[in-house]
Amino acid sequence: MSKIGVVVDNDFDHDHRVQKEIRLLQESGHQVFVLCFDFGKNYKTQINTHITRISLKKKLKDLLVLLSTNFSFYEWLWSTNISKWIKQNKLDAIHAHDLYMSNASKKGIKKSGFTIPLTLDLHENYPAAINSYQWATKGWRKYIVQPKKWYNKEYKYLSHADKLIVLSNSFKDNLLFRFPKLKSENIFVHPNMPDLKSFKAFENDNLSVDFYSETPTLFYFGVVAKRRGIIDLLPWIEKLLNEGHKFHTLIIGPTDKADSLEFQHLINLDTLKKSITYIPWADVRYLPTYLNKIQIGLAPFEVNAQHDSGVANKLFQYMYGQIPILATPCKAQKELITSSNCGLIYNNYSEFKKHLIQLISSAETRNRFGANGKKSLFQLYSEKADKDFLKIYNN
Repeated sequence: MSKIGVVVDNDFDHDHRVQKEIRLLQESGHQVFVLCFDFGKNYKTQINTHITRISLKKKLKDLLVLLSTNFSFYEWLWSTNISKWIKQNKLDAIHAHDLYMSNASKKGIKKSGFTIPLTLDLHENYPAAINSYQWATKGWRKYIVQPKKWYNKEYKYLSHADKLIVLSNSFKDNLLFRFPKLKSENIFVHPNMPDLKSFKAFENDNLSVDFYSETPTLFYFGVVAKRRGIIDLLPWIEKLLNEGHKFHTLIIGPTDKADSLEFQHLINLDTLKKSITYIPWADVRYLPTYLNKIQIGLAPFEVNAQHDSGVANKLFQYMYGQIPILATPCKAQKELITSSNCGLIYNNYSEFKKHLIQLISSAETRNRFGANGKKSLFQLYSEKADKDFLKIYNN
């Protein structure tokens, strides 16, 4: 079996997608080596693998990322460390995460003198994503970051890779349409699913949480931001509550700094304050416990190229917890919900209201969608997706 080097530009320990892929590779007999950052924390890594950390202040890393569109400091830092790391561990392949790591990984391989393949794991449609981030598109930063340049860089960075991993079939089709020179057989689909083995272990922990509602509860788990749709959903929720509909909303996740004032203003309105519980952060270990206490999972993402590229982790988490999903028609998540028959799609306030009332008022409907979701998660997505992922290296 192979010695596979995984390159990830964070401190790795809370990146559940990367950790799950490493576990799959190890169970298939491969040795895995990780190259990531050390931001000076006391790390207690759950995965038993070879980890090399690059010591760097988090603020300096953020500055280098800010400059990386037009300056090569960040790329040089990574390519130099990748080259040394390949030679030290005599690696057989590189598995780099995210589009912007492609150039540095390719240069690192070349500098090392090794002739080894590069797999590029795309966590999102990065050009679309960076053009939606407020930190990159607002104020003075937009002149430094120049996010639109990433549309021109995209094909060059994709072409460095021998194999690509994408989050959905719709994203794969989109890449093949826009870049006909890419080969379909070299693009693998691996959805952004949670590690179901870990979830099972979390359930066995029997963790308790301080949350209870007498009315049906809507649940949103993840980053709170305008681009995620949850903030724009709050006025709709306020309107429905004022009409007399009885339900609660539980939101768990950090707030984007740029959207914090608007979010805090909304959740402190008189109507919403009584019917919303906001928790800034909760360890994913507690998620199965929360899923046992809620009735409807929200996926209100803005419909755009970034969100069309893949299904957010939270949808699979809702499916695991047998929770019906109420979502916007982003391509990948609409395809998942429709094919699995595990929720309802809305395009506007009128449809949101209709579907929400249907789910609140019918436990039978909720139970049916929830059961369909869990069955589909295990049969169609988990087993097949994991096997397809391993084909990249087992071949």
